[in-house]
Amino acid sequence: MVARQRRVLVTGAGGLLGRAILQEAARLDDIGATGVTRAEVDITLRADVSGILDELAPDVVINAAAYTNVDGAQTAPAAALAANATGPAVLAAETQRRGIELVQVSTDHVFDGESDQAYEPAEPAAPRSVYGLTKLGGEQAVLALAERAYVVRTSGLFGAGGRNFVDAVAARLRRGEPLRVVADQICARTYSVDLAAALLEVVTKRPPWGTYHFCNAGGSSWYEFAQAVQAAMGTEVPIEPVTSAAYGAPAPRPAWSVLSTARWVGAGLSAPRGELEALAAYVATWPLTRE
Repeated sequence: MVARQRRVLVTGAGGLLGRAILQEAARLDDIGATGVTRAEVDITLRADVSGILDELAPDVVINAAAYTNVDGAQTAPAAALAANATGPAVLAAETQRRGIELVQVSTDHVFDGESDQAYEPAEPAAPRSVYGLTKLGGEQAVLALAERAYVVRTSGLFGAGGRNFVDAVAARLRRGEPLRVVADQICARTYSVDLAAALLEVVTKRPPWGTYHFCNAGGSSWYEFAQAVQAAMGTEVPIEPVTSAAYGAPAPRPAWSVLSTARWVGAGLSAPRGELEALAAYVATWPLTRE
């Protein structure tokens, strides 16, 4: 007897992560995924969410919709709050009413960065930015309102189809433009393809409800990761390491936000590959994605 496909609704399908989830889902026989963009479904509107849930009757919703401009959130807190907290709250309430599972994607920016050890999911959150505060609000709403819910925190997302650090660095290097890159913020980067596959593994394996971390293994500064991008491209453009203070970004970032995936692996989910291996896999796609 062939098992029925799990029906998955992906919100934020026009973004970097949403696109990757749909592409990875298309490879799986046990997943049937449908994506909706913000233009099609505004997750902050109960009528929009109710309508699409009743129309598609999914088994699971993966919420990849978010306000991800960390600096922009400092001056547009209402927009960040709506997308990152209000929207997840609406999804949680409406999925709970229908017995639908919910996967909420969150961020390492919920931590203050004062640690020097990889953060475990249960450690206290203390965001330093509006972005981090709004994402934490989304986490809290989901876990308070939905019994059948996962929060999956990630960090340093890169990949095809959306604005990200790797593409920004690569573009500057191709133009031969020198870079100034922060050297005192440490995290582990995450390839969108790997995160997409990880979220779909949660959907199919259904570990215990709650909060998990997923990122590619490792940990490095943004300066070191920029150097890795340059090495993969074979360029020799100057890259200058600078402090966060000297760089002067509007939003504060955690100085250390490496996430521990121990709970993830302990739940029987696949261990992530290293961030440099993931970067190499992405770079190998560039002749296709840049056509």
